[in-house]
Amino acid sequence: MTINPQTYQFTPFSAIKPSGWIRAQMQHDLEHGFVGHLDELVPDLIQRDDIYGADRLTKAAKTKELGVVAKESQWEVQFLWWNSETQSNWLDGLARAALLLDQPDFIEKARARLEHLLATQDDDGYLGIYAPDLRYNFSGENGELWAQASLFRALLGWHEATGDERALAAIRRAVEVTMRAWPIGESHPFDVQNDFAGVGHGLVFTDILDRLHQLTGDARYPAYARWLYLEYSRQPLSQDDLQLAHLLDRDYRFKAHGVHTYEQIRSLLTAACAADDPQLDSALAAALAKLETCLTPSGGPIGDEFIGGRAADASETGYEYCSIHELLDTYTQLLQKTGEMKWADRAEWLFFNAAQGARHPNQSAIAYLKTDNSLSMTGPLHPDDPQDSENPQIRYKYSPVHQDVAVCCVPNAGRIAPYYVKAQWLRSAGGLVAALYGASSLQTQVNGVSVNIIQETDYPFDTGITFRVETAQPTEFRLSFRIPSWASSFSVDTESFTIQDNLIHLQKTWQTGDTVTLRFDAEVKIQPWRGENIVTYGPLLFCLPLEGEFSPGREYAPGFRDSYYAPADLSALSLRLAPQTDFTLEKSPFDASRPFDSLLLTGELLDPGKNPLPVHLIPLGASILRKVTFEV
Repeated sequence: MTINPQTYQFTPFSAIKPSGWIRAQMQHDLEHGFVGHLDELVPDLIQRDDIYGADRLTKAAKTKELGVVAKESQWEVQFLWWNSETQSNWLDGLARAALLLDQPDFIEKARARLEHLLATQDDDGYLGIYAPDLRYNFSGENGELWAQASLFRALLGWHEATGDERALAAIRRAVEVTMRAWPIGESHPFDVQNDFAGVGHGLVFTDILDRLHQLTGDARYPAYARWLYLEYSRQPLSQDDLQLAHLLDRDYRFKAHGVHTYEQIRSLLTAACAADDPQLDSALAAALAKLETCLTPSGGPIGDEFIGGRAADASETGYEYCSIHELLDTYTQLLQKTGEMKWADRAEWLFFNAAQGARHPNQSAIAYLKTDNSLSMTGPLHPDDPQDSENPQIRYKYSPVHQDVAVCCVPNAGRIAPYYVKAQWLRSAGGLVAALYGASSLQTQVNGVSVNIIQETDYPFDTGITFRVETAQPTEFRLSFRIPSWASSFSVDTESFTIQDNLIHLQKTWQTGDTVTLRFDAEVKIQPWRGENIVTYGPLLFCLPLEGEFSPGREYAPGFRDSYYAPADLSALSLRLAPQTDFTLEKSPFDASRPFDSLLLTGELLDPGKNPLPVHLIPLGASILRKVTFEV
């Protein structure tokens, strides 16, 4: 697989602003949900632990409040870096959401925290979580690169949106410190014993190097990223799915912690783009092929929490919200670098289905783990599963925090919408590409001329889209629009277009008042999935809702609580599709605050006696307990 490096370019973060239902969802999460208030729900983890500053980790540190169930002191010591992930990923989502929504109070909240973090930078440029006696000096598990990567992502978003050059300068100084401490060819940052999570997460320091290269053009960054990946591949590590030897082994199947596996694909991608290396190209192709067996119907990848060499099952393999976010970020990076529109299809499918279906439809809470066929949400996968008293499975529930496991999925749930929005438009050599659809506005420059493009649509609940163009002066460039893989046909209100690489291209001199209206024709489809069938309409997966009995759990603050759902009536599980089944799409008036209630499918399923039973199927984003796959 030959990669064409940087086929497209991302626009600076916040050049694209959401509107419509995505904005409404982000606004609610910010003002009334976990994105804007997680620090108040877990103050010990975020407000009271100055892990990048006064509470940096030293050899004398023995324990720290992590929000996880810890049975042994070794477990606690191993994960002392954990709050850096919680804090920085939450800050990344908070800052990006506040900036995209232009919310002054939350922008100030993010600014104050970022200013404090910038002030923790040492005179030599170090910006991280370790005191001098530990930094870059590890024989075992650590979070050095991981704590830097998660913080620097937040600082990069802030810099791009606000133009704050101090943030970029701070990152570059800190990266220089790391590159000097672990120089290419003279050090081994992954040569440790008894690693578990932090060391492997640290490989995605390549995210920072990749974006710095895009922003500055400094070729040292991708060179260092390539070296980091090759060093990672040489060491015996616990999170080793993306190591070269495993990828080039045709019989090897992914087995590691899902989040690591899906995020580290980006590291391999960055390394493959850094130099002409057929072996890395082959490894990337192999990684993407191995990924296929891990995907459930909704696109959610096995992550419950280890892949374990399994193939995805709609009922038995769950996916972690962290995995959903990291895979979406990987898809958009693949889209940007390879230019292949299939990755845009994948990103949309994952965001509209798995990501929305793992949110509570009516509360500010997400599922740490979720299955497509979700028959209960009581803690374990199945209510009657035997539990390990020392390490019980408690992840299958809805929570605004999940503090009894780890506060990692909730922060990532706050990042996913901003990361989807930032990839909606890409810059091509000849103009702009509308890659991911959804109501939004783009403000950028083309040929030195200010251009604003407003995307008006209720997509994916309606597949018609109108683009309104405003320009400071007439200017010629090419606008390109992705043709979704699910579209049976399309119409565009102009005859002057060409089609190439699953894109509609319009080349013209654009001026204020120009519009383009697209409509992609979608059909209700019954599609096979590994011996069963799923029901889809356009980019949406539908399910049969199941009745559940609600039980309240821990309350963190008014309006923020854990929620459990036991199965109330599972008789619907015996329903099957008839050999010839038709479902009819019904639409309700669209409400941006409850978008998934605007569509349903009506039809019939067969009971065990082969008698037809009228049913309604709903999008995953409207469901709690549900059945997604059906036998014929």
